[in-house]
Amino acid sequence: MAAKTSTDDDVLYRAYKFRLDPNQAQTIALEQCAGASRRTYNLLTTYNLQILENEQEYRRTRAAGGVDHSVITDELEKLREKDPAYQLLYKARYKVGNEYVPGYRQLYLTPEVKRHRAASKAIAAGADPAVVWPETEEYSEPWLHSINSRVLDSGLLNAGKAWKNYEASRRHQRAGSRMGVPRRKRKGVSRDSFTVDRDPNNDEVGAYGTPYKKGTPEFARRTAQLKRRGVKATPTIEDYRHVRLSHLGVIRTHNTTKPLAKAVRAGANVKSYTVSRAADRWYVSILVKLSRTPVTPTHAQRATGAVGVDLGVRYLAALSDEQAPQRFARFPSLEFTGDGAPTLANPRWARTAEKRLARLQRALARAQKGSNRRARIVQQIARHHHLVALRRESGLHQVSKRLATGYTLIGLEDLAVAGMTASAAGTVEAPGKRVRQKAGLNRSILDAAFSTLRRQLEYKASWYGSQVQIIDRFFASSQTCSACGARAKTKLGLHVRVFGCVTCGVRIDRDVNAARNIRAEAVRMYEAQLAPGTGESLNGRGATDSDAAGSVVLGAVALDVSRPAAMGGGSP
Repeated sequence: MAAKTSTDDDVLYRAYKFRLDPNQAQTIALEQCAGASRRTYNLLTTYNLQILENEQEYRRTRAAGGVDHSVITDELEKLREKDPAYQLLYKARYKVGNEYVPGYRQLYLTPEVKRHRAASKAIAAGADPAVVWPETEEYSEPWLHSINSRVLDSGLLNAGKAWKNYEASRRHQRAGSRMGVPRRKRKGVSRDSFTVDRDPNNDEVGAYGTPYKKGTPEFARRTAQLKRRGVKATPTIEDYRHVRLSHLGVIRTHNTTKPLAKAVRAGANVKSYTVSRAADRWYVSILVKLSRTPVTPTHAQRATGAVGVDLGVRYLAALSDEQAPQRFARFPSLEFTGDGAPTLANPRWARTAEKRLARLQRALARAQKGSNRRARIVQQIARHHHLVALRRESGLHQVSKRLATGYTLIGLEDLAVAGMTASAAGTVEAPGKRVRQKAGLNRSILDAAFSTLRRQLEYKASWYGSQVQIIDRFFASSQTCSACGARAKTKLGLHVRVFGCVTCGVRIDRDVNAARNIRAEAVRMYEAQLAPGTGESLNGRGATDSDAAGSVVLGAVALDVSRPAAMGGGSP
């Protein structure tokens, strides 16, 4: 299954994700690599946490002497430039002038690896392990030196990125809310993963061999098998069920690798792979580099034109296209409401699995701490949450693909999910109202995963030649009539599910009305992005199209842009 995509001007980066079916030995190797990456992440994090503690101690000491806070901040800025005890490490190497100064790898990881290697050699030579490697050590034997260096670097690089983002956030150089201090990863709690870049000197990332067709003579199959045993790793596919990962060997995949094989044979260049563990399952995501080819909307996309999408909790998505249930009839996974309205039913993935989760939680409460039974129940709970996440991701993938392949322009609101899911508990002095109801609404909003659907639509639009137009979150889509453009005199509460216009008398479902307004606003914004002096619109890949904008965006539906921006694609 394909994961996210990023694009440049001339290249396309695409990740292919597969579930792994490792044997016992491979599982042990994967756990060791994940543990090593977690270990190196914690090494750098522990070092930087000590740096922050030094800063706090300096602030406390100077504040006790009556020094002003601004003066202390200026003094720390000067100390960070000179004293390593106040410098956060988040780079592998630092360039000072024309020379490189050792970073966290040389200062922290390399001595640790050397210590493990020296202890291992001493034990192999007959030295007493209790003396060479005391029992006070975290692990029973030295092991860090036996792990591939690129796996160790993966943990350091991830930690470096986290601390770099924190430093930028602390200096107000990063958009969004203030980032918290990175913490150490806990075994069995944090999600394990490691990334290995492709070795430029040894082509080992990807899968291998050449598939033989069904019906190939026996001797030919034997020859191919023998050849595969001795062939070096190459980024191709053997039988659509195996991948070769550097220093890990050939591992069977649960799902087919045919999409990756197709990309590799088309000239894709494998860049890296990331192995992650979710519950009791292992996954690998292989990143490839593709040549970017122009993609234009298909005839079906041009015929349907633009669509507005209003995301919600009652319905997963309300569409402005009245023919959407008929267009998607051949996709039974996309379930519309029974009244024939263009509203996708909300599967409520987490809500439907709450009963089983409640049973597991009750069993966990009765289990004795430290017992094998409790460990099994914890594993079952983790698997339960993971399966719910998989169902949610699969459902959103189906919705996003049908929207990206079915329309040329997709209008979508810029929802502030963090604000929508804020707690209503309040404070002791001013307690909130209907706290339990708001908590249930927050769970439903998070279960719908609006941000995930938006992310999927944005990168899939670049695949299929469509375009996603994000509408400002303050656009009054639910308070405006889609027929005449009149605003409601009073703000409609969430309990009002039918929009009634006092000007033209139209009565329409609130979400469908919002979807039509979103579509009209998206078209208006799209028309404003016409290539200057050409009368042509930009298509989904940023290139101009020879057709007029109306034919590209609206298809057979005409829209008078001189009318109010809240105009919909037809009367209800």
